[in-house]
Amino acid sequence: MKRVLILFAVMLPTLLLGVSSAVTLSPNDVAAHMADPASVSKILRATKLFDENDIDALKTYLDSLPELQKEEALTVLARRALDFSTMTPEREKFLVTISRQQPKYLVKSQGDGFWVTMPAFNYAGEAKWVLNRWQIKLMQDEAIRLLNYNQLNLSKWLSFSSNDYALRREAIVTLVPTLNKTMLDKLVALYLDDKNMVWSPDNGLLAALAENTDDVKLYDLLWLRRTDSYSLAALQKLEIPPITAKHIQLMIAATANPVLAETAIRQLAGLNPLPQNVKDFLQKQIADRQRGKDIAAIIAQKGHKEWLRELEAQSSGVIRRNIRNGLEQVEG
Repeated sequence: MKRVLILFAVMLPTLLLGVSSAVTLSPNDVAAHMADPASVSKILRATKLFDENDIDALKTYLDSLPELQKEEALTVLARRALDFSTMTPEREKFLVTISRQQPKYLVKSQGDGFWVTMPAFNYAGEAKWVLNRWQIKLMQDEAIRLLNYNQLNLSKWLSFSSNDYALRREAIVTLVPTLNKTMLDKLVALYLDDKNMVWSPDNGLLAALAENTDDVKLYDLLWLRRTDSYSLAALQKLEIPPITAKHIQLMIAATANPVLAETAIRQLAGLNPLPQNVKDFLQKQIADRQRGKDIAAIIAQKGHKEWLRELEAQSSGVIRRNIRNGLEQVEG
């Protein structure tokens, strides 16, 4: 669904500009067209020419097809190009050309109380998607080559202020899980030694390195940096079973970050049974005059009322009051 929305967003400007020349079909029209045996055989013919990399013959053949059939064929070919093992300069040029075109046929269907109009065959959006993936693949190849030759300067290669930063970040972040230990250790050392990485606009690479190494030093650095979706996701992954003693310590360490603290405490309180070191940590949190009542309520909501009552009976002052108020808050 996310990809469909992205592709629709890619095509929206051109749809608005060319709406007067568009032809609107129903979903049934499109389904009937795709099921037509004659249409299937012509798509197979276009696919064969594409696989043979005979792009000139392919263009001539596509131009001989009815427009709707041509748009369907272009969509199939764009998706087929996702096999990067067979990518050629000719195919790449072909994808660039069709990514700049505007589909003529639209399909209108009813959603939940509203109507949605999208390209019947969104070949331009598909081609853009493939070209982005291909660019990321080339960037990954470049990063590996530079890493192998000890020539990778992360802060320069990532080019924080460049227009292609998002693609470069995606390339290096998705590359991390594929690296062997030697290459991964080398990349970690590069990150930690590059003082300019402190200016990185997000935690994408740092979170990926921490998650794939379980390195406490990297996690500590991640918790110290400004919180974003990457650091939050890294914290949330720590509660995915099996939860180790190291994961518990990392969640406890994350509470030093004010933005991550509540999420980390909820995750720790969700452990069942509660390890002793977690009980000790949570007891100190309950002793906080300002937040203790809310933390006790969270612990109660996670199913640890019995432990709280035992702690209340053994305690006095702030802890006892916060536990009592927290339980009342939950029980009404």
